[in-house]
Amino acid sequence: MLSAFYQQFEAALLQEGTILTSNWRMHAGQRFFYVSSTLPARHLTARLMETGERLAAGTKLKPECMYVRSDEQWHVYRFRFLVPSEKQFCCGNLCEDCFLLREKG
Repeated sequence: MLSAFYQQFEAALLQEGTILTSNWRMHAGQRFFYVSSTLPARHLTARLMETGERLAAGTKLKPECMYVRSDEQWHVYRFRFLVPSEKQFCCGNLCEDCFLLREKG
């Protein structure tokens, strides 16, 4: 399921014209997004987050975007969609996902 979000994310950025080319690479178990764009890194970071938030709207996923570095051709980000972990106890705050409200089964 998550791989579909990463594909949609990349496709949306290409379609919007935010990026020219991109690819995903794994290093030390972390997913890195290599992006070629005409935008400066700070504007590109904002666009990546906007697109990620738009795709994750209506889900429990949260986008996280951390700028790593740039060179002449690529901007590198650690971008991921975070999946919230389920609660294992009641904190007493009447949360909508309270452990006590879960159906047993």
